[in-house]
Amino acid sequence: MTVEQNTLRRRGVGLIAHDPERSYGGYTLYTPITSAGEIHLVDIEGRTAHTWNSPHPPGRQAQILPNGNLFYAAKDTSSPTLFPIWDVYHGGIFQELAPDSTVLREARHPFHHHDATVLRNGNLLIAVVEPLDPADAARIRGGIPGSEAPGGVVYGDVVYELTWEGEVVWRWAAIEHLDPEQVVLNPHFARNHWPMANTVNERADGSVVVGFRSTSTTVSIDRADGSVQWLIGPDVLAQQHHPHELPGGTVLVFDNGTYRDTTSVPYSRVLELDPRTGEEVWSYEDNPPQNFYSPYMSSAQRLANGNTFIAEGSFGRLFEVTPDREVVWEFVVPQFRSFGDGVGLESSAGAQNSVFRAHRYAADEIPWL
Repeated sequence: MTVEQNTLRRRGVGLIAHDPERSYGGYTLYTPITSAGEIHLVDIEGRTAHTWNSPHPPGRQAQILPNGNLFYAAKDTSSPTLFPIWDVYHGGIFQELAPDSTVLREARHPFHHHDATVLRNGNLLIAVVEPLDPADAARIRGGIPGSEAPGGVVYGDVVYELTWEGEVVWRWAAIEHLDPEQVVLNPHFARNHWPMANTVNERADGSVVVGFRSTSTTVSIDRADGSVQWLIGPDVLAQQHHPHELPGGTVLVFDNGTYRDTTSVPYSRVLELDPRTGEEVWSYEDNPPQNFYSPYMSSAQRLANGNTFIAEGSFGRLFEVTPDREVVWEFVVPQFRSFGDGVGLESSAGAQNSVFRAHRYAADEIPWL
């Protein structure tokens, strides 16, 4: 018998475990990062419930909007390459798709990367890069010496509020509001991109949460003047993803754990934090902790019954835990595909089932299904 040579697929895919008495139920949405443009919705038994198809590969992820349509952040493969790894995480296309995959509206920006979301007012909130002035680039601390983009350029993160017609109606630049002496690149990261935003979303009061991976920093931004309301840094976080506000005002974040200063063994955890103090309100980690680890990507979502839905993104493992940290549902993404050659990152080589994020929805959030 021929042995399956992909380690993850050999261990098992699809529905792994389900406790129907304690699981929230509902439907799970995920987009394999190497997908050609397919977005998948599965029921609680892991069966395909619906699939959207786009001619564009994912820029990172998709999510269902309050009106039941799909918001899809796709990759514009014709946009310029700023530096080698840019081709891995840039996006550039934002679409609202009907259930039959019809494009209802679309916007584009060539320098978008990682995250994008639809604000309550209907506009888009996106992360982009702009080249820093040489004097500002010289202020950036940390990173791998000599690893700037071609021409010695350092690209800085900027957050835009963008209309669907492409008009920028609000702009926030990291270099104008963060001190490079305090927000320092981890020494393992290239100096071509600072501080590398991977998350942008809206708080209940209209302020904006931005997470920066390469500096292990998450901030809340006042929309009125751009000031930083609070900052959680590398004394708490390590290359985190998907920080966002919960209804009570705490922040839920997937703490990846790569290069964590306090341990020699990398492991991931999900943290619920008081953003004003950085103090831990709730957390999940495995036992032993190294059994749960995603070096990049990933997300966590608090469900209405108090459970937490987690995407261990690097390995396509999606699971749900109770407040007492017991696993009650587990599913491994069965779709494997390769980026192909020349993607500029060793971890992106070979067939993989990784996802940037995944989302769980109740049946009444998908009324057309």
